[in-house]
Formats: sequence, structure tokens, C-alpha cells
Amino acid sequence: MSGAALRIHGRVQHYEWGGYDFIPALLGLENRERRPFAELWLGAHRSAPALAEVGRERVPLDRLAPGLPYLLKVLDARSMLSIQAHPDKAQAEAGFARENAAGVPLDAPQRNYRDDNHKPEVHVALTDLWMLHGFRRLEDVGDLREAAPAARSVKELYTELMTMPQTRVDAWLGRLSERLERERPASKDDPDYWALRAAREYPGDRGVLSFYLLNLVHLRPGQGTYQAPGVLHAYLEGANVELMANSDNVLRGGLTPKHVDVEELLRTLSFASGTPAVLEGEKVSESETVYRTPAKQFELGRIAPGQFEGEGGPDTLMVVEGRAELRCAGAKLELRRGDSVFVPAAAGYELTGEAVVYRAGRPRGSATPGASTPL
Repeated sequence: MSGAALRIHGRVQHYEWGGYDFIPALLGLENRERRPFAELWLGAHRSAPALAEVGRERVPLDRLAPGLPYLLKVLDARSMLSIQAHPDKAQAEAGFARENAAGVPLDAPQRNYRDDNHKPEVHVALTDLWMLHGFRRLEDVGDLREAAPAARSVKELYTELMTMPQTRVDAWLGRLSERLERERPASKDDPDYWALRAAREYPGDRGVLSFYLLNLVHLRPGQGTYQAPGVLHAYLEGANVELMANSDNVLRGGLTPKHVDVEELLRTLSFASGTPAVLEGEKVSESETVYRTPAKQFELGRIAPGQFEGEGGPDTLMVVEGRAELRCAGAKLELRRGDSVFVPAAAGYELTGEAVVYRAGRPRGSATPGASTPL
């Protein structure tokens, strides 16, 4: 599709781990019932497409842009998410076809693949944010090596932790919990702090041991990371803007009551280890900072107050602070905090005002897809 920009209304996901305040405040909503607002989806994924204003109607965005290759979200974690990784494209296609052939319903709790797409992700913190990201080096995991003294790699150690009998897991967690309850760590920059919270919330969950095997990362507002397919990670606390390929495929490794398929997870993971890169963003113009990644499906930019010239869509714009005016195809839209807009393919636009806006789109210089571009 091409033409004027469209206001869109995101779809809220009320997962139990969500915060009570950040997303309602962003959208100008009251939340007197203290219902968890976990994610705001601003894309065309078939399970929760945003609604676009077309005349007096609200039309699901997947009808208007059925080839949109990315999914923009706002996420607010009050409590920690599951430890998880996402498949690459080949694995997603094979897994989706396999589960379809087996007759597994798309909404079945034991389903691993809800679509046939991969899910690389980039995100930028909107508040202080803590997360786990990728494996530490084997020499940095401390006493955890005693769980598999013969392990010569992070892969061997993690495989042992995920497959050893529950009786051994319980013994490890029992000793760990006794120490943590005695010491009561108070710093969120200490893995012990999160391990204690997780052990209380998920007793007997072997995912608690991953706090000593994965990197603990503390991001300040404006900083982010990139999660390539196969990178084990978990958001622990905080709000962010997240942009990913248009997928909802998740393979879990603990800290969840949901389905954990250890065998499939181990086939998915990248066991590269070391300190993860923190993205500070690259200033590409007077008004935009871009968080570059290897992903070909998307690019996340942060537009500062001033004037911004958009090269054309499909772009999704979300205002997180202030007010702005958008001019596109001869029409003008007044935007304020919490508003979102979809700019169709080939539509140039101008954004002005005292606002901070996040832009989701295709990487600059890439071919502009039409409405029927496959994912």
C-alpha cells in the first residue's frame, strides 16, 4: 500500500510479569485495577495486529500491510521473563512445518513454533533495565563448574545443567537458597540478588542456575543490546522499546510455568561466550540516532526534537515524549506522547516538534517492500 500515514492503536498483552504503570501512563490510561500491562504490540503479526484508523473504521494492520517484516513493541517487566532464545529462519520453517504436520494447534501450550519466521531482536531501554544476555566464559562461572567437573566448554556445562536429574537440581538449589537467604544480597548489579528472587518465585526451577552462567547486564535509558537467533537471554526488570522480525517463536530455558523443550532449545542455542556488546546508537543526522544490527528486516532509530525527513516507509513511529507534527502525502497529523503512526511504503514524510520518537523501519539503503512482500 502507499499513501497517507495512518494512526495506529497497539494491542496490549496483559502477561502476568508486566508492570502496572509504565504502559498505561504512556497511553494516558488509568489502571485502577492494577492489571499487568506487559507489552504493547505495534505491528502486523496475525496474533495481535495493531488497528489502523481508516476513515471511521479501525482495520487490522495485517490486512493493510501483510508483508510487514518487523514487529515493534513497548515492553515493561515488573518481574522477570522466562530465560529464552529464538530460532533462525531455517529452524523456524522446519519446526513450524513439523508441528503443523503433527496436528499441534497454533495455540497449544506445548507448541514451540507459532509461525515460520525467525526472531532477531534489538531493544533500547526507556528506564534502567536489567537483563541476562549470552553465556559467560567458562572460567567466569565460579562454583557452578562443580556441577559438571569434566565439562570443557560452556555448551557441555549448560547441557549438563539442563539435563541432570531433578534430585541433583534440588540439591544445588537447596544449598544456593540457604546461602542467599542468609546473605540477602541487595544490589541489582549482583547475580545473587536475581537468583534469590528467582528461587523464591520459581522453587525447583533449574533456570535459577543460569544467573551464574549468563551475563548480567544493566542498561541505562538510551542503551540497548541485540539478540541474534540462538542467543539465550531474559529481561529481568525495566521498560524498553523492542524491535524484531515479525515472529512470536520462543524456546524457553526456565523461570516459567510454560512449556520448556530442552532438546529443541539445545539445538537452537549459540554457545559463543564473552561480554555482550552494549549499543549506544550511532548519530546519523542532526535528529536521528540509529541502533545498527546485522538484521536485514528492520532498523530502530531514535528521533530527537527538531526536524526529521523520512525517506519513505514502511515505517512505524511511536512518540514517547512531547508533541510532534507529521506531514505525509499532503496530510497533517498532530501527535502526542503515546501516539503511533504507520507510514506506508514509498511515502516520504516530515516530522517536526519537541518530541522524542522511535522509528521502526527497513534498514536504510535496503529495497522498499510492497504490501505483499513475504516475511
